[in-house]
Amino acid sequence: MARTKLVATLSKNSFGTLAKQVQQYGNLYKQGVALGVEEATKECYELICKLMSANNLSTHTGNVKWKFDSKTNIGTISTNDIVIIFHEFGTGIKGNQTEWANVFGYKVNQSGKGQTGWKFYNKEHGYGGITHGLETKKIFYQAFMEIRKKLPQTVSVSVSKTVGAMY
Repeated sequence: MARTKLVATLSKNSFGTLAKQVQQYGNLYKQGVALGVEEATKECYELICKLMSANNLSTHTGNVKWKFDSKTNIGTISTNDIVIIFHEFGTGIKGNQTEWANVFGYKVNQSGKGQTGWKFYNKEHGYGGITHGLETKKIFYQAFMEIRKKLPQTVSVSVSKTVGAMY
């Protein structure tokens, strides 16, 4: 694809035309960057859903939301699903230190059989079963790091789509 050459002669009209072309390029370039950020956000969301399925969390993917704000050019991916959050960060300290659990609003269970661990919240039954700790899965983090590597290429392709021959 041939690139656009910006040429100006030493005349008032020529520089005016050149200024308009440069302004047009700048506007199209900004649109391309925004498109790239939006595409990267969506791709990151899709990768998160794929990683969740690989970690037996596919029933929770509906609780992951993504959006792109075209005014600020910011893409976000979020969840308020406590199961996903536990898998992302792990369940932390286990044991019978009730003061730690109470800080976060959870109860530590000490059953009559000598088991000690975290009791997790369950919507249907209040405080549900016991867990002995959950190692962090870093699903969101892994997806972000993967997309981050591809971001320059994603944005470059998006800019070439909007700027076209000028790029």
